[in-house]
Amino acid sequence: MSDPDAGTTGGDADAVETDGAGTTVDDGLVSVADDRMTFTFDWYGDFLDRLLSHGYRFRGYSDEIESGDVILRHDVDLSPRKSLRTARMEAERGIESTYFFLLTSPFYNVQHKPNREIIARIESLGHDVGLHFSTHQYWNGEPSSPELVERVRSEQRVLVEIAEDPVSAVSFHRPPEWVFRRSFRSFDSTYEERFFTEIAYRGDSNQRWRNEPPLADGTPDRMQVLTHPGLWGEEDASFVERLSALEDETLGRTRRFMEEQFVEKKYNIDEFCDFGEEFEPAAVSQQQQ
Repeated sequence: MSDPDAGTTGGDADAVETDGAGTTVDDGLVSVADDRMTFTFDWYGDFLDRLLSHGYRFRGYSDEIESGDVILRHDVDLSPRKSLRTARMEAERGIESTYFFLLTSPFYNVQHKPNREIIARIESLGHDVGLHFSTHQYWNGEPSSPELVERVRSEQRVLVEIAEDPVSAVSFHRPPEWVFRRSFRSFDSTYEERFFTEIAYRGDSNQRWRNEPPLADGTPDRMQVLTHPGLWGEEDASFVERLSALEDETLGRTRRFMEEQFVEKKYNIDEFCDFGEEFEPAAVSQQQQ
């Protein structure tokens, strides 16, 4: 099975770990490595709490990344609904992160009302939203810079009509080798050297953190952390099991939609916008004051 976000050349690129900034070991706090790593929301919540306990500040791609800063990034490859779950968990803790959405995914349509609602709710919780761009939808090899920029801009123009205030930063989906450490004049890339090699980088592609999960080998001075919300759940599961469950959930909603919309003529799209327990943005503001 193909890796949903790793590079097409050079191995599992999104899981590369680099320590561009100094990494120090803090013996005063139990590290994530001391507990069994699970791809569960409970583990992710504990990880967020540990980042806060270490005093990290949470930044975006338009910020200068200084000592003690961390960028939390989420590439939404598979499940907008799970991205709302992690967005709520972060907002409850006063944490802001960036969510990158695909416009060319066979798994979800950002213009479908439930997904528009999810994006709106993520922004209302204080998070940034940006474009997760797939070069593989357009080229087999490396395009010219003008071609690439125009395609990125064309997708960003679509995202502007969906998100209230999308960021200009771009996260490349399954990045080919020519994307790494490259800067672009028209937009920021999450794989520029200042975000990828000059600071520590941790990614969970294919449910693999390479050697160790974040913080297992100490506390980097500056860091970018990438997660894919679709790979996480209430219970731990293997990568293949997680994909299979998401397939069943997605196809189940599609079958229900087709039956109710086309056979029963219900036109009940709002019923598909039930995302579980609400997290009120007002509560976030009160916690941050």
